[in-house]
Amino acid sequence: MARKNPTLPAKASARSASEARADLVARAARNAEGATLCRSDPLGDAQAVAAVVRAVESHAAELSRRGLDGAYCEAALQLAREIEHHLQAMPAAAVSARVRSQEAADLLADAAATAQAVRTAVLRVTRSADGRRVARDFGLGDPFSTRQPAHVARALTRILAALEVHREVRDDIGLLPEDVQTMQDLARDLGAIAGAPATVSDEQAQLLEAQGALRAFFDLFAAKASLALAADPDERARVLSLLPRVEERRHQRREPTRASG
Repeated sequence: MARKNPTLPAKASARSASEARADLVARAARNAEGATLCRSDPLGDAQAVAAVVRAVESHAAELSRRGLDGAYCEAALQLAREIEHHLQAMPAAAVSARVRSQEAADLLADAAATAQAVRTAVLRVTRSADGRRVARDFGLGDPFSTRQPAHVARALTRILAALEVHREVRDDIGLLPEDVQTMQDLARDLGAIAGAPATVSDEQAQLLEAQGALRAFFDLFAAKASLALAADPDERARVLSLLPRVEERRHQRREPTRASG
């Protein structure tokens, strides 16, 4: 956007790839606390990284001056590898779901339906300026697979805790004492088959964290490239077309569907 000064060298950065990754993860966490959630294909995001990194390298001097250097590229490549690893590991959870007893399966189904009903009701009444924060207190935005006991047990636990803090939401959705008792009973019974939280391998949560961090890298690239290449609209359009498409939805309208398994 500004005229280049040939006497001004690219700003050196001592940031390491691990520091860049930590910054991207932190940005993703802040994004999740905001009013917008992004829906995109994690594999598509991972596969797009190589092309985006090549675009960064082809404009390294200008983008480095604007704060996007090789450390971020290395972190993005690492995140892409992690996403592919988590996608390969997640089917194991679906296999384990098939060996549950019918009693355990019925309990999980009841608990999941109850948790989802409350989450949907909370989503309807948290449309105020601080509604996103309130909704997150109820667990909205957390990974939620109806086939994973650990997810459902965590959802019920967060709902019960948030109900004590946000009494106004409890009144707004019309939750009765017997509804709360039902959730408490389900959470207790489900805990017996969900396992200790510390021992549950939550590939989906790690996948979402890595994908969110990668989307933060794409956002930084798009923002900086838009300015760095303002004088070359054709090249700007080319590099921005490398980014995978993403659908943005306000949380008040619809909660993103979580991948099952």
